[in-house]
Amino acid sequence: MPREVMEKKPITIAEAMASLQQRSEESELSYWQRVAFEHAMHHARIEPQESREIVVKLTKDFGISELSAFTIANILPTTQEELKDLLQKDPAILSNADAKKIFEFIKPLVDKYSKDK
Repeated sequence: MPREVMEKKPITIAEAMASLQQRSEESELSYWQRVAFEHAMHHARIEPQESREIVVKLTKDFGISELSAFTIANILPTTQEELKDLLQKDPAILSNADAKKIFEFIKPLVDKYSKDK
C-alpha cells in the first residue's frame, strides 16, 4: 500500500540512522528501510546532532549550499584537499582562507571520530 508523503526534507546519514533506529523500536522496518538502516549504520560517522550543527554552521556562516553542507557532514573530509574537492561544484566561490576556516571547524570532529574507528 502506498504511503502519503507528509514532509520531504534533506537529512544527514546520522540523522537517518537515528530516525530509522527509533522507527525500528516502534514497528518492523520494511525491506527498503532495513537496507537504508544498514547503510546508515555502516556509514554514519558522527552523532545526528553534530551532523545537523555542521550543516547549519556551514550554510549560515560560510554561505555554502545546503547540498555541499550535507555532503561535508556525511563524509567528514580528513584533509583540506579533500574538502576543496567536495566544494568544487558549490556555487559559492570560496577562497583558500575560507576553505581553511571550514576545515579548522570540522577537524575536531574528524579527529574525534577517526580515533574511535
